[in-house]
Amino acid sequence: MTEASILQLMLLLGSSPWQQAQWTESSTPTVLVKSIEDEGVLWCNKCSAAAAPGVSSKDASLCQNSTLDPTLIKGKIVVCYNVDGSSESFFVKQAGAVGIIVVRPLAQGIDFGLQIPSTLIERKEAEELKAYLENERNPIAKISSTMTGLNTKPAPTMATFSSMGPNIITPDIIKPDITAPGVNILAAWPASALVETKEHFNYNIISGTSMSCPHVSGIAGIIKSYHPSWNPSTIKSAMMTTATVLDNTGGPILKDPNGTPATPFDYGSGHVNPIAALDPGLVYDLEPEDLIDYLCGIGATPDQLKSFLGVSVTCKYPPTPAYNLNYPSIGVNNMLKRVSVLRTVTYYGKGPTVYIANVEQPKGVKVVVTPRKLKFGNYGEKISFKVDIMPRKNHSGNIEFVSGALTWDNGIHRVRSPIMLTLI
Repeated sequence: MTEASILQLMLLLGSSPWQQAQWTESSTPTVLVKSIEDEGVLWCNKCSAAAAPGVSSKDASLCQNSTLDPTLIKGKIVVCYNVDGSSESFFVKQAGAVGIIVVRPLAQGIDFGLQIPSTLIERKEAEELKAYLENERNPIAKISSTMTGLNTKPAPTMATFSSMGPNIITPDIIKPDITAPGVNILAAWPASALVETKEHFNYNIISGTSMSCPHVSGIAGIIKSYHPSWNPSTIKSAMMTTATVLDNTGGPILKDPNGTPATPFDYGSGHVNPIAALDPGLVYDLEPEDLIDYLCGIGATPDQLKSFLGVSVTCKYPPTPAYNLNYPSIGVNNMLKRVSVLRTVTYYGKGPTVYIANVEQPKGVKVVVTPRKLKFGNYGEKISFKVDIMPRKNHSGNIEFVSGALTWDNGIHRVRSPIMLTLI
C-alpha cells in the first residue's frame, strides 16, 4: 500500500488529525463615538450612539457596512463590540472615522489586521473605559504606536477558541494530537482582494487552528527532508512523543481564560518541539494492516474498505480493540475494569541502549508497564510491551476523566505518551 494510502487511512481515525490552537458571551454591546477635534463624546449607555437611520443600536455596535452614521463618526474614534475581522475597521474608516477601539471580552490578546489606528481591549479594560466615560465630562482618547512584547511569561498557553476533546467519533484515540502556535500569526497573504472590502494585502494577522496547521505541516516537511524514508505515522509519532507539556516558567501549560492547567484534551501530547522531533529516539510506527484492523474494529466492513482502498481486505474476528492501535498516545474510553493495552516501539538511535519506563499515575488508577526495561541493540529494532491499567476499588462509579503519562527514558531521549482514561 502506498504512503498516500496510509495517510488516507490515518485521516479516518477521527476528528482533527493534528493540531489545536471557543468562547461566546451574550451581553448588550456598546458603541462610543469620540471626537478628536473638540473632545466631545457621543455616549449612550448599553447602546450605539452612532447608528445609521433605520439601524438598531445593537446592530450598529458591530460596525458592519452601512450600520453607522457617517455624520456622527467623522473625525472620531469608534468603539465596536466583538468584531471578528479587518472588514469592520475598513467600514469605519470608509465612513470617516480616524480610529477604532475593539471590545472583545476574553480576547486574551487575539488580534487581526485593521485598516486604521486601532486597539483591542478585553473585559477588564472595557469596564474601565465604560466607568471613565460615565464619570468624565470631556473624555479624551489616544491610540499609541504598536509595541512588540518579548519574553512573555508564562508561554505558551492554550487559546480559548482551541478545539478540545474528548474525541466523540473514536473516543479511544485522544484528540487533539498536538498543539502549535496559532494566535496572532503574521504571515504573507494571497494577492487577492477581500470580498467585503475589495482591499489588497501582502500580509495579514490571523488566529486559529488554521494557523497552527501550517506550523505543524512545515515541521513535518522538515522531518521528512531529514529522514526521507519516514512515513506519515513515523513523523507524527516523532512530533507527538517529543512535545512539551511545560511552559517557559517550568510549570504546566495553562489555558485561557482562567489559567487552569491544561490536559491532553486541550493540547494532546503537548506543544510541538521541532528540534526534538528530528531525533525522537523511539517511534510508534503503523503499518497499513494496523489501520485496517483498527477500522474493522470500529465497525467498518470489508466492502466499505474495498470501495475506499480499491483492494479486497479481510477483517479479523474478534476485532482488534481500538485502544490497541499502535498510536503515540494511550486512550481508553468507558473503562470499568482492568484493560491491557499493547504497543510496539521502533528504535531510531545509534548503538545499544536501554529505555526505562516511568509512569505518571492517573488519579484512581494503577498503571503497570511490562517489561519495564527495553534493551535495543540495532537501529530499526522493534520491541513490544504491555500497559496494564487497573481502576482502584474505591472509584466512585461516576464518569470521570483522568490523565497521566508513560515516558520511556534512556538518559538522552524522553519518549512521552499521554494517557487519558474515561472511568465509569
